[in-house]
Amino acid sequence: MRTILAGLMLAAAMTGGAARAQAIEDPEANVVDALVVSAKLPGPAWWRVSDGDTTIYVLGVPSALPKGMAWDRSVLERRLDGASVLLTPPVWQAGLTDIPAMLRLRGQLKDDGDWIARSPALAARTQRAWSAVDPKNADAWRKWKPAFVALQLNNKANGEAQLKVSEPDRTISDLARKRRVKSRPAAVHKAMPMLKTLVREHSEAAGLTCLSETLDATEAGPAPIRAAADAWAKGRVKDALAGPRSAERCELLMPGVVDLKRQLIEDEVQALADLLKTPGHAVAYFPLRALVAENGVLDKLRARGITVRTPAEG
Repeated sequence: MRTILAGLMLAAAMTGGAARAQAIEDPEANVVDALVVSAKLPGPAWWRVSDGDTTIYVLGVPSALPKGMAWDRSVLERRLDGASVLLTPPVWQAGLTDIPAMLRLRGQLKDDGDWIARSPALAARTQRAWSAVDPKNADAWRKWKPAFVALQLNNKANGEAQLKVSEPDRTISDLARKRRVKSRPAAVHKAMPMLKTLVREHSEAAGLTCLSETLDATEAGPAPIRAAADAWAKGRVKDALAGPRSAERCELLMPGVVDLKRQLIEDEVQALADLLKTPGHAVAYFPLRALVAENGVLDKLRARGITVRTPAEG
């Protein structure tokens, strides 16, 4: 679902608009050092949110993992046993009636190539990167606007690097299902209102900056992503957070997405706070950086006076 959201935002972004300087406002740029600690237990890092009679074990997850990457699931399996629920990130829904509008939107992403003449250095980088991941269709990118080029290039590079954007989410959900633990999203949002906002308000500069960000990550190759994934699997939180964030930064360039990111954090905070009303224990997983960011999920819970224990405490 995170991948679908990113794709929709990028796909909606470049439907027109005048170019202007575009800075990136990043509400998750800074992290709380006290929360960024290595795990005591084997496998990925867990935090614990608790009150008098409830404990919620919270796992921070990356946006993707290399295909077939092994990670220790023993702590996850143990904590799923007897859990009241598996709380997952917010989800975005679109109905069948929204499909025609989405298809029309995609059609508006065709481009006459003017941006290539205006940004020759960026176009040359794009040609090299695209040729490396799709040599049979080396010029296919030229018919699309920059933001959609960035989306496709990112997807192709992920495929070349054998990154699975469905992981570790799918494995977590499968293990919960086997233990008959029901999953529940922190919130449910409709996709189309967001897309309509993105169509109305956009800038050409956002697409160009997004493409540049994507090229930075593509040119660096898969090694930084794999290193961050390996650190995540071994509970080294600081190193896991050091991975490239080009896709996230692209999202942040789109109109309304910064506020949306903050809303998702509020959704997760409230869902955890509400879950504390149910005695026993539960399991949750949310994006790692959103958990440990300043004014992120765990920071906001602590501000409410809720007890948060770090991975160093086991």
